Amino acid sequence: MGQTMRQAALVTHVPHPRSIVICGIRDHPCVSYTVSYHEPTQMFGDGPGEGFTDYDAKTITIASSNDPVKNVQALAHEVYHAALWERGFRDEDKWALHSWIYLSEGAFSMVLHDNPEFMRYIAHGY
Repeated sequence: MGQTMRQAALVTHVPHPRSIVICGIRDHPCVSYTVSYHEPTQMFGDGPGEGFTDYDAKTITIASSNDPVKNVQALAHEVYHAALWERGFRDEDKWALHSWIYLSEGAFSMVLHDNPEFMRYIAHGY
Protein backbone atom coordinates (compact mmCIF):
# COMPACT_ATOMS: atom_id res chain seq x y z
CA MET A 1 0.00 0.00 0.00
CA GLY A 2 1.42 3.39 -0.99
CA GLN A 3 1.88 6.22 1.50
CA THR A 4 -1.21 8.10 0.26
CA MET A 5 -3.44 5.04 0.48
CA ARG A 6 -2.26 4.39 4.06
CA GLN A 7 -2.95 7.99 5.00
CA ALA A 8 -6.38 7.84 3.39
CA ALA A 9 -7.16 4.62 5.26
CA LEU A 10 -6.39 6.39 8.55
CA VAL A 11 -8.94 9.14 7.84
CA THR A 12 -12.25 7.53 8.70
CA HIS A 13 -14.29 10.58 9.63
CA VAL A 14 -14.23 14.16 8.47
CA PRO A 15 -16.57 16.37 10.48
CA HIS A 16 -19.19 18.37 8.64
CA PRO A 17 -18.45 22.06 8.23
CA ARG A 18 -20.07 24.27 10.89
CA SER A 19 -20.80 26.97 8.34
CA ILE A 20 -20.99 27.51 4.60
CA VAL A 21 -20.00 30.73 2.87
CA ILE A 22 -21.79 31.78 -0.31
CA CYS A 23 -19.99 34.57 -2.17
CA GLY A 24 -20.28 36.39 -5.48
CA ILE A 25 -23.73 37.81 -4.87
CA ARG A 26 -24.48 41.12 -6.59
CA ASP A 27 -25.88 43.21 -3.75
CA HIS A 28 -23.51 41.95 -1.01
CA PRO A 29 -20.19 40.08 -1.16
CA CYS A 30 -20.80 36.98 1.02
CA VAL A 31 -23.40 35.29 3.20
CA SER A 32 -22.71 32.67 5.86
CA TYR A 33 -25.10 29.82 6.73
CA THR A 34 -24.72 27.96 10.02
CA VAL A 35 -24.84 24.14 9.64
CA SER A 36 -26.22 21.83 12.33
CA TYR A 37 -27.39 18.25 12.58
CA HIS A 38 -30.36 16.76 14.41
CA GLU A 39 -31.51 13.24 15.17
CA PRO A 40 -32.88 11.32 12.16
CA THR A 41 -36.62 11.01 11.62
CA GLN A 42 -38.73 8.48 9.73
CA MET A 43 -39.65 11.15 7.18
CA PHE A 44 -38.26 11.41 3.64
CA GLY A 45 -37.24 14.44 1.61
CA ASP A 46 -36.68 18.09 2.41
CA GLY A 47 -37.67 19.44 5.80
CA PRO A 48 -37.43 17.23 8.85
CA GLY A 49 -36.73 14.13 6.73
CA GLU A 50 -33.28 14.89 5.38
CA GLY A 51 -32.52 18.58 5.54
CA PHE A 52 -33.92 22.07 5.64
CA THR A 53 -32.57 25.48 4.74
CA ASP A 54 -33.98 28.54 6.49
CA TYR A 55 -33.04 31.37 4.16
CA ASP A 56 -34.08 34.14 6.56
CA ALA A 57 -32.20 32.72 9.57
CA LYS A 58 -29.28 31.63 7.33
CA THR A 59 -29.25 28.11 8.78
CA ILE A 60 -29.02 24.62 7.31
CA THR A 61 -30.14 21.67 9.44
CA ILE A 62 -29.53 18.07 8.42
CA ALA A 63 -31.04 14.87 9.84
CA SER A 64 -27.98 12.92 10.89
CA SER A 65 -27.58 9.45 9.40
CA ASN A 66 -25.28 6.55 10.23
CA ASP A 67 -24.47 6.53 6.52
CA PRO A 68 -21.89 9.28 5.83
CA VAL A 69 -22.81 9.34 2.14
CA LYS A 70 -26.40 10.29 3.02
CA ASN A 71 -25.12 13.06 5.28
CA VAL A 72 -22.90 14.45 2.52
CA GLN A 73 -25.68 14.23 -0.08
CA ALA A 74 -28.17 15.98 2.21
CA LEU A 75 -25.75 18.79 3.04
CA ALA A 76 -24.72 19.30 -0.59
CA HIS A 77 -28.41 19.42 -1.58
CA GLU A 78 -29.18 22.09 1.01
CA VAL A 79 -26.03 24.10 0.21
CA TYR A 80 -27.08 24.24 -3.44
CA HIS A 81 -30.56 25.36 -2.37
CA ALA A 82 -28.94 28.21 -0.44
CA ALA A 83 -26.62 29.14 -3.33
CA LEU A 84 -29.58 29.37 -5.70
CA TRP A 85 -31.72 31.31 -3.21
CA GLU A 86 -28.99 33.89 -2.58
CA ARG A 87 -28.84 34.52 -6.33
CA GLY A 88 -32.59 35.12 -6.53
CA PHE A 89 -33.73 31.75 -7.88
CA ARG A 90 -36.90 30.45 -6.23
CA ASP A 91 -38.56 27.02 -6.29
CA GLU A 92 -41.29 28.19 -8.65
CA ASP A 93 -38.81 29.47 -11.26
CA LYS A 94 -38.50 27.57 -14.55
CA TRP A 95 -34.96 26.99 -15.76
CA ALA A 96 -33.34 26.84 -19.16
CA LEU A 97 -30.43 24.53 -19.90
CA HIS A 98 -27.92 27.40 -19.98
CA SER A 99 -29.05 28.52 -16.51
CA TRP A 100 -28.05 25.11 -15.14
CA ILE A 101 -24.74 25.20 -16.98
CA TYR A 102 -24.01 28.73 -15.74
CA LEU A 103 -24.70 27.72 -12.12
CA SER A 104 -22.59 24.58 -12.32
CA GLU A 105 -19.70 26.57 -13.78
CA GLY A 106 -20.16 29.58 -11.53
CA ALA A 107 -22.22 29.51 -8.35
CA PHE A 108 -21.75 25.85 -7.43
CA SER A 109 -18.04 25.92 -8.23
CA MET A 110 -17.64 29.07 -6.12
CA VAL A 111 -19.37 27.41 -3.15
CA LEU A 112 -16.94 24.52 -3.39
CA HIS A 113 -13.94 26.83 -3.80
CA ASP A 114 -14.93 29.10 -0.89
CA ASN A 115 -15.55 26.20 1.52
CA PRO A 116 -12.52 23.88 1.75
CA GLU A 117 -13.98 22.08 4.81
CA PHE A 118 -17.09 21.31 2.76
CA MET A 119 -14.90 19.94 -0.06
CA ARG A 120 -13.01 17.67 2.36
CA TYR A 121 -16.34 16.53 3.80
CA ILE A 122 -17.62 15.65 0.33
CA ALA A 123 -14.37 13.97 -0.73
CA HIS A 124 -14.17 11.77 2.37
CA GLY A 125 -17.91 11.13 2.57
CA TYR A 126 -18.16 9.46 -0.83
